[in-house]
Amino acid sequence: MHCTPFILSLPIMRSGTAIRRMACHTLFIIMGALLAHAQNYTYGTRFTLSARNFVDSIPIEFDDNQIYVRATTRNHTYRFCLDTGSSQGIVYANSHFPWVRKLGKITSHDANGTAHRIDVVEYPDFRIGHLTIHGYTGSLLESHIDHTGYDAVLGFDLVNKGLAVKIDVENGVMIVTDNTRFFDGECGFAVKYRLPRWVPIINVTPYYGCTDEARFDTGSRRLYVMSGESRRKFATRYPDFSTQIEGTGHGSRAIGSFGAEKTSEVAFLWLDELQWGGFSFCDYHTMTTQGVSRIGAEIFNYGSVVMNPRRKELIFQPRDSATTCMVSNEQMDIAFIPVKGRPTVGMIWEGSRHYRNGFRQGDLIISIDGQGIRTFAQFLAYPFIKDHRHRFTVMGTDGIIRQIESER
Repeated sequence: MHCTPFILSLPIMRSGTAIRRMACHTLFIIMGALLAHAQNYTYGTRFTLSARNFVDSIPIEFDDNQIYVRATTRNHTYRFCLDTGSSQGIVYANSHFPWVRKLGKITSHDANGTAHRIDVVEYPDFRIGHLTIHGYTGSLLESHIDHTGYDAVLGFDLVNKGLAVKIDVENGVMIVTDNTRFFDGECGFAVKYRLPRWVPIINVTPYYGCTDEARFDTGSRRLYVMSGESRRKFATRYPDFSTQIEGTGHGSRAIGSFGAEKTSEVAFLWLDELQWGGFSFCDYHTMTTQGVSRIGAEIFNYGSVVMNPRRKELIFQPRDSATTCMVSNEQMDIAFIPVKGRPTVGMIWEGSRHYRNGFRQGDLIISIDGQGIRTFAQFLAYPFIKDHRHRFTVMGTDGIIRQIESER
C-alpha cells in the first residue's frame, strides 16, 4: 500500500516539555491518518497483466448456469466463478484459497439495503489461460452458504481494466484481449451499459412500453428476474401489465453474500417476451426479487455475449440468425433458504404442485429419503433426481412433523 509521506514543520519552542507534547500530538495525528488510510480501500483496477497486445482463448466450464474458470497459483489449481455482478473479486473465508494480505475495508450493501464493512484482500499471482494476473483484489466474506463448487470469484473489474471479453459457452472458451477494437466487427444485438457501483446496468423491455434497468450479472443463474419496485411501477403505469402476472405470494427467495433477503411480496410472472436490444426471449416464467432486476447467466444457453469496455456495450449473439427464441420454461414456484443454517421453505406459490404436495411456508427440512439433513450445505449437495418423487420429512412452523412426497 502506498502512503504519502508527511513533511513536518515545527515551530521553535523554548520549553522542552512543550516540544515533547507537540511531537506526541503530531505523532498521534500522523498515526491516526495512516490508520484511517489503512482501514479504507477505494475501488480500482490497479492489478497488472503479464502480457500486452494479446488475445487469449481461456477454457471455461458452464455448469448449472454458472461460468467457471480454472486458475493456477502456487502449484495448485482453483475454480473461479465469473461474476459480472461483482465489481471486484470475492474470496470466502471458509474456502482454501490462499489470499495474500488485507488491504483495507469497504462498505457493501446487501439485498435488504443493510450496509456491511468488509475486508479487501489481495490474491496471490494467478494464471488463467496464458495470462498471469498480479495484485488482483477481492472482498473477503466470512461465509457463503451456496459456496459448494468454486473457490473464489472474478469480477467485472477485468472489463473495467479495459479488457474486451467474449463468452462462448457452446465452444467452452472466454476470449480475452487488451485490444478494445478486436470485437468491433462482431454482429449481434447490442445494448449500452452504465457503471453505477462499477457493475454493468442495461435497459431491457419485459413488456411492451416498459423499460427496466437490469444488472448484467453472470453470478445470477436465471435469465431474468424483476425487482419488486419495477413490478409495482409497471403495474401502476400500464394497467395491461397485470396480464403478465400469474400469481402472488409472500416469501424470501434470494440468497446473497450476507444471507437471505427479508420476507416480502413475490409476484410470479409469465412474460410474453423479454427484449434485449431487439432480440426477444418469448414465453418466459420468472418472478420478482427485493434486489435490483438482473439478467443472469442462463442467457448463455441461447448464445454468446461480447463485453466491449471502449464502447460500454454488451452484444448478444444468438446461436442462429433468428431474432426470437422460445424459452417456455417452468415457473420457479418454491425456494429453500438457510434459517440458522438449516434448509427451510422460504417461498412457495399456492398455485404450485409443491403446495399441492404438502409443502408450506416455513417448513424445516429434517430428512430426505430417510437421510438426515442437518445443514443447508447438505441440502444443496443432496443428489436429487429430476422428475423423481423424493420423500421429505419436514417440521412446520406449528412444530408438527409431516411426511411429503414431491419432486425437487
